[in-house]
Parts: sequence; structure tokens; C-alpha cells
Amino acid sequence: MRKLFATVSHEQRVKRTSALSGMNGVCLAELLIGLAAGVIVLATALETFSIVRQHVARQQRDLTHQQDLRLGLAVFEQEARLATAESIVIANPDEFQFRANINAQRTTTTGGIVQGQSVLAVQDGSGWGEGKSVAICGLRGCELHRLARAGQRTFLTLAEPVQTAFPAGASVEVRNHVVYYTRRDERGLLRLMRMVDGGAGTLVGGLDNARFAYRDDRGRTTFEPSQVKRVVVKIESNRSTRHAVREVSLRS
Repeated sequence: MRKLFATVSHEQRVKRTSALSGMNGVCLAELLIGLAAGVIVLATALETFSIVRQHVARQQRDLTHQQDLRLGLAVFEQEARLATAESIVIANPDEFQFRANINAQRTTTTGGIVQGQSVLAVQDGSGWGEGKSVAICGLRGCELHRLARAGQRTFLTLAEPVQTAFPAGASVEVRNHVVYYTRRDERGLLRLMRMVDGGAGTLVGGLDNARFAYRDDRGRTTFEPSQVKRVVVKIESNRSTRHAVREVSLRS
């Protein structure tokens, strides 16, 4: 009897151990399958996140580019309106040069100016930079000169003496040399550049094409500076939904 009971107990222990071993095997397999599925889900999520991030970054770059384009064209329009046909230096498809007082720096003389004089008594010449071009205008016309040194509170010093006399109250104003032109960068993309009195910088970058066109008083195309009444800038960019065009009438 004891021998039979021992045999039965041994068989029960073997069955219980086998059952537990089977249960452990199933749990490990399910765990491995779950881990594999988790890795796949995580990889898919990371790939989706990367795609979304790239899409958002591209949209942000395009939005920034469009904002730069609008701001650049606004600057061009504001400054080109100050030009006159007489102040235009170059009117080419890829370059537009003119002189204008873009910062509204002007004053008047407080005393008469005689021929050969190079120091002008003025109401306020502070803040006028050395080397700036200035125009002195009276009833007989204007003379263009260059400042020998930075302007002072009550006087301006010219690099060359005046050729004609001017009365007290004559107008004196800065004439900035403004240049808009195109240049390609190292990637072959076009930049619209802006230079004022020798200091150049990129106005709008990443362009496919940018060109200037000029119209006379009858709307005909011209490249003769003295005949220009309107200037048109046309910009093409694959980041913009449409081409940008600005037409500016010059000051008469």
C-alpha cells in the first residue's frame, strides 16, 4: 500500500512539474512575441514622428522664406520710391543702382556759403557719417559732395570745397548710394542683395530667379536711366505658392 501511494505521488509530482514547465514555456513565448510586437510598434512610431518632424520643419522653412520675401520686397518698394530718374546710376535686368536719402537725413545752412568754402554752418549735422555723400541745393541747383569727417552739431566738413555760392537756408541732405543686385550662392541658388554706401547683405535668399524691368512714362520697356518712371522686380521661388512681382513708381 505504501509502495502504491508512493508511486501515485511520484506520478502526480511528475505531472505537476510537466504542467508547470509547459506553462513556463508558453509564458516565455508570449513574452518574446510581445517584445517583438512592441519593438515594431516603437519603430513605426519613431518613423512616423521623424516624418512629421521633417514635414513641420519644411513648413517652417517655407513660412520663414515667404516672410523674408514679403519683408524684402517691402524694403525694396519703400526705398525705390525715393529714387528719381535723375538719381538712377544703373538700370539693368540684374542690377538697379540709384541715390536717395533713405534715412531722411537733412538740414539747412545757417549762414551763406561762398565759392571755395568747405566747412558749412548748419542747424544740425550730428549723426552724419564720415564719407557720406551729401547734396547742397539752392535756387541755382545742387552740388554733390562727400563728408571729410563725421558731422558735428553745428557744422559739416566737406572733402572738396563748393564750386558755387549758396545762401543761408540752403538745403543739405544725405544721398545714399543704394544698389540692388543678384548673386548666386555656393548651392547655385539666387540671392537678391542690397548694398547701401558699400555695406552689402542678403535681402532674400533661396530664389530660382529674380529680374528687374523698367518702364517709361508710356509703359514701354527701357534701360535708359533718364527715361525710367517705374521699376518692376519679379521673383520666382519654388518655396512660394506664386511668383512675387512688385511695381514701384519713382518720385517725380
